[in-house]
Amino acid sequence: MALPKAIGYMIILLAIFYSLEHQGYREPLNTFFKELLGIKASHSHAREKRVSTINTREVIVQAVVDASDLDQIRLLLSSDPVFSVLDGSVLISSAEATSVCSSNMTEYECRCEDSLAWSYNNCITYGACDEIVGDTCNCINALPEDGQHCQPVVTDLVVDVRIPVSVLEGYGVSFIRTYLNSYPGPFIINDFTQIIDLNLTTVCYPGLNGGLQCRCEEQFAWSCDTCIDHTVCSNTTFTNDSCGCINALPPGGELCEPITMCYPGLNGGLQCQCEEQFAWSCDTCIDHTVCSNTTFTNDSCSCINALPPGGELCEPITMCYPGLNGGLQCRCEEQFAWSCDTCIKHTVCSNTTFTNDSCGCINALPPGGELCEPITMCYPGLNGRLQCQCEEQFAWSCDTCIKHTVCSNTTFTNDSCGCVNALPPGGELCEPITRTTPPPPPTTTTVVEKFRLIMNIKYSKEYNNPDNDVHQNVNEIIQAKCKETIETFKSATITSFTEGSTIVEYTVRASSFGKGELQALESGIFTDLANTYSMIYQSSTFIPFQSPFLGEKVILTCGPIPLVVGFTDRWTIEWKIGDKMILADSVHKIAKNKNSSTLTIERFFITDQGKYTCLLKEGNVFRQTSNGVLSVKETPLVQVDPMKQKVKCEDGNSVVLACTVNSPYKVKLLPVVLEPANSISHTYVADSTKCSPTPVVFTCQEETSPNLFQEKISLELVRGSFLCDDPRFGVGNLDDTVEFSCEPDEVGQRIAACLANGSWAIVEINCILKPIKQLLDQSQFLTNNSLPEFLLELSNVTITLSAKVVVSPTNINAIVEILTNVANTVTSSNIEINKDLMTDVLKTAGVLTRDEATNSWETLNNKSASNSSVITSNFTNESPSSSLLLSIENITSNLDKSSFNIETTSIILTKTTFTDSFTDDFNSSVGIDIPESDGVNKSITVITFFSMENVLPARAVDNSTSNVINGKVVLVQSTGNITNITIEFNIINDSLKTPQCVFWNFDLFGGLGGWDDEGCEVSLVNETVTCNCNHLTSFSILMSPFGLDLPILDYITYIGVGISMLSLVICLIIEAIIWRKVCRNNTAFLRHVSIVNIAVSLLIADIWFIIGAAISDAEVKNPPACTAATFFIHFFYLALFFWMLASALLLLYRTISVFGGDLSKNALLAIGFCLGYGAPLIIAVITIAVTAPVEEYIRENEACWLNWHKSKALLAFVIPALLIVVINLCILIIVLYKMLRRRGVVDSAHPAEKNALAVIARTLAFLTPFFGLTWGLGVGTMIDPFNIGIHIAFAFFNSLQGFFILVFGTLLDKKVWSEIGKMTSSIGTRSTSAGNSSSGQGFFRNWRRRDGYNISSHDSGVSNSYVNT
Repeated sequence: MALPKAIGYMIILLAIFYSLEHQGYREPLNTFFKELLGIKASHSHAREKRVSTINTREVIVQAVVDASDLDQIRLLLSSDPVFSVLDGSVLISSAEATSVCSSNMTEYECRCEDSLAWSYNNCITYGACDEIVGDTCNCINALPEDGQHCQPVVTDLVVDVRIPVSVLEGYGVSFIRTYLNSYPGPFIINDFTQIIDLNLTTVCYPGLNGGLQCRCEEQFAWSCDTCIDHTVCSNTTFTNDSCGCINALPPGGELCEPITMCYPGLNGGLQCQCEEQFAWSCDTCIDHTVCSNTTFTNDSCSCINALPPGGELCEPITMCYPGLNGGLQCRCEEQFAWSCDTCIKHTVCSNTTFTNDSCGCINALPPGGELCEPITMCYPGLNGRLQCQCEEQFAWSCDTCIKHTVCSNTTFTNDSCGCVNALPPGGELCEPITRTTPPPPPTTTTVVEKFRLIMNIKYSKEYNNPDNDVHQNVNEIIQAKCKETIETFKSATITSFTEGSTIVEYTVRASSFGKGELQALESGIFTDLANTYSMIYQSSTFIPFQSPFLGEKVILTCGPIPLVVGFTDRWTIEWKIGDKMILADSVHKIAKNKNSSTLTIERFFITDQGKYTCLLKEGNVFRQTSNGVLSVKETPLVQVDPMKQKVKCEDGNSVVLACTVNSPYKVKLLPVVLEPANSISHTYVADSTKCSPTPVVFTCQEETSPNLFQEKISLELVRGSFLCDDPRFGVGNLDDTVEFSCEPDEVGQRIAACLANGSWAIVEINCILKPIKQLLDQSQFLTNNSLPEFLLELSNVTITLSAKVVVSPTNINAIVEILTNVANTVTSSNIEINKDLMTDVLKTAGVLTRDEATNSWETLNNKSASNSSVITSNFTNESPSSSLLLSIENITSNLDKSSFNIETTSIILTKTTFTDSFTDDFNSSVGIDIPESDGVNKSITVITFFSMENVLPARAVDNSTSNVINGKVVLVQSTGNITNITIEFNIINDSLKTPQCVFWNFDLFGGLGGWDDEGCEVSLVNETVTCNCNHLTSFSILMSPFGLDLPILDYITYIGVGISMLSLVICLIIEAIIWRKVCRNNTAFLRHVSIVNIAVSLLIADIWFIIGAAISDAEVKNPPACTAATFFIHFFYLALFFWMLASALLLLYRTISVFGGDLSKNALLAIGFCLGYGAPLIIAVITIAVTAPVEEYIRENEACWLNWHKSKALLAFVIPALLIVVINLCILIIVLYKMLRRRGVVDSAHPAEKNALAVIARTLAFLTPFFGLTWGLGVGTMIDPFNIGIHIAFAFFNSLQGFFILVFGTLLDKKVWSEIGKMTSSIGTRSTSAGNSSSGQGFFRNWRRRDGYNISSHDSGVSNSYVNT
């Protein structure tokens, strides 16, 4: 009985406090509570009145005192005196005045003191001298003889108590209802307070749609306003301006109101008063008598002197409810109707007919208070029986008139009568005199409803067998509940058992379904099945969700849990996204509330998008899902241009301001008054009168969230002269900067600076592709929940945007930062990486190592090495290339224990186990051998990078700039301790030598990282390089392009080139001096033109060779300068050979057509220049145009010369040069053959022509084999690059080409010596006597005779030397 007494205590608690406070009790609440619950209290008295003893008795004594000073007596009694009489045996504890009687001129009055009143009987018996209010009066005309005195005014206090479910301790509402209905009452608290009645009025519980449904108990109803404000429950009708159930608990504290109100009457019994528009039936009024202040009219009354024990309640006279058009429809109950006037005035309802001058429903509640009038009126007759009188146009049937006899004042006519002497017990009523034809009986229809329920048991096909136990149990419960719940039930059939836990689909047929029957049916079946099976309650509502912006906080609520599920407080929680369980972490927080669960996502990112499911479990399962996929809103990307700029403060000078945002958002530009739009352009015009040091600021704001998404434009108005002035960037002086936005799909800014040459140049780029920036932001908050989806999204974004990523150092750096954050999360949270996760990592890294990213990595590595700020992105990576490798190493160290292989286009990973030794060949490019181990089973992971040489710089401990990564980079990790490993590398470039076995040391160069050979050594060099190391990490080989580092080659080259250039200068000087003397015929002229151009071409080529050597030897490489040097070396070396070809063709032409040639000198000269310079120019331009765009024109890390290993561009020189050598040799053979066959003709040729042809032939005969041999040796250096003899021979012959041109092209020409001799002789004659000759002249003359034709003059007897000219 603890629960009933606890309920009683809660209900009377307020009254107890009031009573104890005013009657002087001070009682601990726990003691009173124990007594109320029936628990034995302490022996010590908890209650104390001011003075009490064990053997005492309280007696109330009334005294009549004659007094003239009434105020003094009141003052004395108000002081609450305590005094004893009769030797202390009697203690007067309190005294108070109740009534004061006095006489006036005409009558005697007894008036009550405050808070007291005379009873109703005294007021009537002795006569009230004031108004009777509430069955009491304050003054009567006599003092009652029986000693009665004024009584305290009785106040009915109605206390509403709300009992939470948590205090019921397993008891149901039905138990409380039963207890309160049988409440014995009254419950007397003290002499002044008692509980008259206890009623359960309102019960609220979760509805099927997730909200509350608050239902009234019998004899109670919600008011009309409350029904309209909170909507009526689907299974409840709105009648009589009230309803029994609403879909909420009113926040104002309203509860269900009694249809009938009962309160104590004057005679001590109850008086039960009906509310407006309700009345007691005629029988009830007669059985329980009508209240004294109420009249019996229209066979009904509004108040009776008892609460009917049979449960009868006041019946509605008129029922009003909202109509379809928004107004009220007021319908009369049976035996009642609206009068004719009322029907006409307020119009008849559309579904009601106007008959017999009355109607049953009108479209308004009459404002005058008219109500439905009874068709039949019953009232007590003269004989004590009822007389029931029909209204006009109604009459009793013939049988009723005969059976119950006609009233004495009524005639029996036309087989009917207007009044009978009883109310027919069968419910017959007066019938209309004019009858209408009854409508035909309704057509019977069948309504079919389909249902499904979910059982939390493993599905089996056997469940579809009607003989299966599960099938039979489910069918029996469905049939029983349908019969119990649906009034017009016909049949129910199980359609199927399907998979998905176990889904039961069934159909129910009935003539019709009443409101609430379907919900009651489903709830009943669920409850009964839950007694045997675990059930899944699928919520009909979705998890509420409002799309956030990226990174915002989101709270998902699952519930409330309906009562039908039957949970206590021990239910558990599961949240899922898709099929994946969500575990609580720093970002995802799961909470358990009273009847719901919440999932708080501190930052909602792309990886949090998906369909969410909430499962609350305790035997049964409550399941609620999201409405499809929950996703983020597109984040507004507000961009402005410019962001910060200086504007010349001159009248009319303007700058265009751009304010844009991505669709579907709109922006506004403040303080400019323009309509919000997706893109806004505004021209700001400077005003020279408003120049100020304070910048002019414009704010570009997104329209709906201006404080979250905005960018500012700052314009600084300046005066004066400026170094840089550009319409795009504005004005500025040296080192001034201007900020402007990135491309529309990028986030960040770009900064341009004013340079010393007066131009603006971009010096800083902070632009990242928007999807990558979003991933970068999320990478700082990764958890075990989000990591798989994050890595998948990262690989997809990187691959999709790879074309933009590889050419952007900033985007590459951002992705490296993301991988670094991933590695940090994996390491700190000890997250195991499976095959799928590692595949996504390697796909992402593979994009960054592509060949197309080489230039971007060079920029990043140069920035790291020089701390340059040309390109920056505000990242923490000091060395992105080193950070990329480190992140992959750290992630690899957390691979799970399984063995697997991953193969992508750029990276291969192999993970396996071994015990004693391990040997494997990875993609035929790297071989690994571990000869012995400790005998313990261990795993080994090998990652082979196909193009990591594009990422990692070749910087090593020796700080050499000539090193090249010439093998695959391979990362080796093992769970065991490996101290001996052999790695065999295939060589990428066979021309490189001097291999070094190295590993990447992250600590070198101040943390930038570099290659280190500590613990590794080269053990074998053949077609491959074999390395032996005593530790594991990332390995490769470095090789130098200068395999033969011999000082003698440098000496030979530079000394030879110096001699060559000096010889060429001498050659050109000689040609310039003797030009007019030796160019007296066409053949000689063309020969000397050829030799001059050969000398000029070789001299310029040697100059560019020296420039190229200086460029290649510089510490900081300059590819554009090296490209220019290579182009000119290539061009002028080809010109050298093509002018030799021109000389050969001239020789051939003069040999064959010397006696009949018809080509002029100018024509031959034009042909020579076209061939000598035109053909080399075409070849050189085509070569650079084809190979330079793909960066394969020059050699990498070598001298500035044509590339050989990648594009074979060197063939564009070797092939034409060797081909010309071959052609020239053929021409020489032909010329010699012709000259020998036509000796007579040749001898008769002009001596000058003959000398020129001879010199040409001699020059070609010497220079062609010489140049052929030289460049043949050049080809040999490519075939065998490490043959010392070939290199020395090539360097010797190549460096002395100018000297040989001087000797064979100029000095061996007798005509040249003849002219030099003449010039020398002339100079000698002027300086000595005419008769003497200098020794030099004699020397030249004698030396010259060896090459001249000796002709004797017999006439003079003197032999003279003559050189043909």
